[in-house]
Amino acid sequence: MNRLDKMESTLENTKIEHKIEISHLNDKIDSLEKENSALKIENTRLKDDNERLRRIINNDSSNSSLPPSKDIKPSKAANEFNHRIKTKK
Repeated sequence: MNRLDKMESTLENTKIEHKIEISHLNDKIDSLEKENSALKIENTRLKDDNERLRRIINNDSSNSSLPPSKDIKPSKAANEFNHRIKTKK
C-alpha cells in the first residue's frame, strides 16, 4: 500500500507539472499568434508601398504624359570602350 501511495503522489505531481507546462505553452501560442497577425498586417502594408513605389519608378514617357526629354537615361560607365582604333599618325 505504501508503494501505491508513493506512485499516486508521483502521478499527481506529474499531472500538476503537465498542467503548468500546458498553460505556459498556450500563453506562448497566443503571443505568437498575435505577433503573426501583426506581421501579416505589416507585410501587406509593405507590399502595397512597394507596388506604389515601383509604379512611380516605372513611370516614363511611354506610359505617362511626361515628355521624352524628362526620361531618366542610364548613365554610361566612365571607362567604357568606344571601339576607336589608334593609328600611328
